[in-house]
Amino acid sequence: MRYRQAPYSPASELAAMLDALRGEMAQGTARDGTRHELTLVLNGDVFDFDAPRVIDHKSVFHDLPRSAEHALPAMQAMLTDHPVFVEALGRVVADGHTVVFISGNHDVQLTLPEVRTLVRAAVVDAALAALGAGRADNGEAPRPGPAREALEGRVVFRAWFHKTPDGIVIEHGNQYDAYCSYRYPMIPFGRNPGEIQPTMGSLACRLLASRMGYFNPHVDSSFMLSAFGYLAHWARYYMFSRRSLVVAWALGALRTLVELVRRREPERRARRRACLAAAAQETGTSLRAVARHARLFARPAEDRLGLVARELWLDRALFGLLALAVTLVWVLLVPGWLAPAALMAPAALVVYERLVPKLPLDATWKRVSRAARQVARAHRARAVVFGHTHTPEGTWEGGLFFGNTGSWSAAFEDVACTRPVFAARPLVWLRSEAGAGSAARLSGGLVTWKGGRFEPRATSVPPPAGQRAEPQGAPCPSLRSPATAALRT
Repeated sequence: MRYRQAPYSPASELAAMLDALRGEMAQGTARDGTRHELTLVLNGDVFDFDAPRVIDHKSVFHDLPRSAEHALPAMQAMLTDHPVFVEALGRVVADGHTVVFISGNHDVQLTLPEVRTLVRAAVVDAALAALGAGRADNGEAPRPGPAREALEGRVVFRAWFHKTPDGIVIEHGNQYDAYCSYRYPMIPFGRNPGEIQPTMGSLACRLLASRMGYFNPHVDSSFMLSAFGYLAHWARYYMFSRRSLVVAWALGALRTLVELVRRREPERRARRRACLAAAAQETGTSLRAVARHARLFARPAEDRLGLVARELWLDRALFGLLALAVTLVWVLLVPGWLAPAALMAPAALVVYERLVPKLPLDATWKRVSRAARQVARAHRARAVVFGHTHTPEGTWEGGLFFGNTGSWSAAFEDVACTRPVFAARPLVWLRSEAGAGSAARLSGGLVTWKGGRFEPRATSVPPPAGQRAEPQGAPCPSLRSPATAALRT
């Protein structure tokens, strides 16, 4: 699990990038004489509550209840272990900008009020420290700064999605992935009050992927393998060890399925209405738009256990064992001249594999991408930005922007962590000219942070309706406030 060690953390790069964003805002304000404001949106999965806990410098597996009792010490440990990142967020807030935390499927605990209070306090403490240090560096005498309440108002949380006054909708995107969706994202609790309902993705991460040290959960290709791929993986890393990949898979997969069945919570109309009302109140969006948005959700995997068994290879394991048993019984009990008929059982397994193919991960990611277009229609949005898929994207379509913030996680193509999947760090940076709401003109798009500078990847200044957008070959122009930068770690 080398990817979990400090040298591979993106914290320092994140801090440098955030300081550069602050610098861009300050330069724009000085140049135009009009304040440039930044809304920094951390688009889910910033904190990983599904990863093994670190105790005495070792990864310790767990499947603790997803409640405030266990989430608070985990959150405190993450904040303590990443002071560079927290201090950088504090400087953003100290400069008068806003930080928005959106819950993802790995940090759905950010919906808990106790966890929000802890994170907000850490960022505000860092902001106050930055303000005090700034005055000391300038030789200024201590003087009253912004009240703590004012700074706290710049640290915002969203359980499901965030919508800006100029029509940008940002959400993590796990609600369109059956393996990671919640029936009620605003109140994602199960039968026990205050305990978050586990998803198939969360259970599989805790009980399967995290217990197999040569799988990197940040790199899909490391664990989404074919049958031959898993065999080769076992031969390379486990054949001559005392650890068993088969036992870890069998126990983890069975526990995942059992937990989904045991904790399944059927849909309740009253809770659905409460969820929609809470989303409308938290985001300031109309209840009608929120309801249209919620209709796009993928049904949680707990309602589709056949899909879960297929994804975890449990169906093939069961049919394989049955085929083996039938073959042995047939060979032992029937006359010898009928023995060749025993091949019908394994042949049936091959037919099943052909007729019921496993849904590829790319199909799920494409579903998430398609949902962005429908979200735009539900909110009449001018831009929709997702995360979740780890794949950075950006495109302008008919004056609308659709993007994906990609990931800054420790993703490497090799176990030794020498070949990063993405050499540059992605983020979506949208800017709007001064204007009221939808009258503000949007520009920008997907950019990357590399070598201490921002580089455009899919940016544009949209033209009037009916004309084709022309990509910009240089960094986006510094337009007037506000700017919205979204990223995922």
